[in-house]
Amino acid sequence: MADGFRRTLTRLLGETPARAPLRAKLLERVRLPGIVREKVSYAVEPSERVSAYLFLPEGKRRRPAVLCIHQHHREFHLGKSEPAGLAGNPEQAYALELAGRGYVTLAPDLICFEERRHQKLSGVDYERFEATRRLAGGSCLQAKMLWDLGRAVDYLIGRREVDGRRIGCLGHSLGGQETLFLSALDRRIAVGVSSCGFSSYRAIFGAAINHNFAAYVPGLACDGDLERVLALAAPRPFLVLAGREDPIFPLAGVRATVRGARRAYERARDRLRLRVFPGGHGFSAPMREAASAWFDRWLRPGGM
Repeated sequence: MADGFRRTLTRLLGETPARAPLRAKLLERVRLPGIVREKVSYAVEPSERVSAYLFLPEGKRRRPAVLCIHQHHREFHLGKSEPAGLAGNPEQAYALELAGRGYVTLAPDLICFEERRHQKLSGVDYERFEATRRLAGGSCLQAKMLWDLGRAVDYLIGRREVDGRRIGCLGHSLGGQETLFLSALDRRIAVGVSSCGFSSYRAIFGAAINHNFAAYVPGLACDGDLERVLALAAPRPFLVLAGREDPIFPLAGVRATVRGARRAYERARDRLRLRVFPGGHGFSAPMREAASAWFDRWLRPGGM
């Protein structure tokens, strides 16, 4: 049943870009206390490259890795630099924080953000353009984001410092949304943590809430709600973090999504968890500590 819906979701996402060799490049290397930060780039399509920050804890042993996906917040000038702790809100510096706990972390720019902005179109206008042109071509913006993130996983697996069997994914807001979809469709993601990243379509549409353009997969609401997407992550560990007063991801819809996905986790109940925290649409220190503890539990030796 899960494989059937996985095929359905793949079909709904539509056409995917052409594959190309990664042709990875090292652009910068900076030594920090106990960590090395590299700026790298790699190809996601034959004529398109993505820049990312890679954090490498000191030491020669192979380590678990976490793909860290940045938020949206309508701050298109920010992307990879925010989880890297180089700009923006310090509570979003989770790639740097997890590296300090011994994880290799990678924080790439999503399309439309930071180094992937358009020279002429503004942030929201460019995001709309990328979404609508893909709809006209039989695809959608979610398909493009998933493709690019899959290439990020390819890059991580190719690093000698990384244990490819222990790769996690973490994101807040837009990053949490992408963690949901990537964990559903890419089985190389062993552990996922989504912070304030989704509610149900039913709750979002019922409250007349607008979201980023990648949130909507054409036809998905006809084949179920996001609970079916979350269920595809089973039986891999997945932690959902939510703010009790989050104005853009209604808590009732978050609870309904997790509740609906629990059937897929019936034989691994401890691997799907929802934790609700005071406050709104943020990634507070207690929430980040919960995320780190989840990775420590499931990605450390013996956790899987």
